Amino acid sequence: MFSIDAFHRQYQTEVRESVISKHPFRFLVPQRLEQFLDPEDLFHQFPLWTKIWEASLVLAHRLAATPPVAGQRWLELGAGLGVVGIVAAVFQHHITITEYDAHALNFIRANAHLNQCPQDRIEHLDWLQPALARRFDRIVGSELIYNEKDFPALNRLFKSLLKPGGEILLAGEVRQTNRAFLELMQADFHIEITRNTLRSEEGSVAILLLRMRPKNEGAMP
Repeated sequence: MFSIDAFHRQYQTEVRESVISKHPFRFLVPQRLEQFLDPEDLFHQFPLWTKIWEASLVLAHRLAATPPVAGQRWLELGAGLGVVGIVAAVFQHHITITEYDAHALNFIRANAHLNQCPQDRIEHLDWLQPALARRFDRIVGSELIYNEKDFPALNRLFKSLLKPGGEILLAGEVRQTNRAFLELMQADFHIEITRNTLRSEEGSVAILLLRMRPKNEGAMP
């Protein structure tokens, strides 16, 4: 069982605050990254989950503005610190938040606790050996499109975990890997792309929102 006291004994943290659809949120982030780094493989194993990505905030705003539908079940892949899923849950969406990294899962549970969000739908998920036995009406994720080696596994996950009539909503920065992802996915999915700009004191970042629906279910509504 998760203990917030044990969490704070294990990790040094800082708080990041954000207001999404007029609702204040607070998220714990690691203060230092040393305990998450592999000194022999700093590049390939860098803990990307330790940052609140701009794409996560864009997607969180989008989901917060989406009215909840009774009976719908959502799934978040690669949740990182849990921002997207926690915001969705606070705005009354029934969402299962998943992540592979054990440290990230601890931070998700701590952030769920901090924002008074249910913790019973936070689960470990290995994309190569998914243990989920149910399907979902919507699959969401932010910054999943960066490692081409993951794309085939994501394609299989989408096809196996999405309910008939469901859709996928992804957010991410503009990257060179986007083309390879789209080329793979467009064989099975209708894809609608919109561009969003997130502005802050540090500047502006272009974020792509991808809405995907299976091709065997007809054109995108």
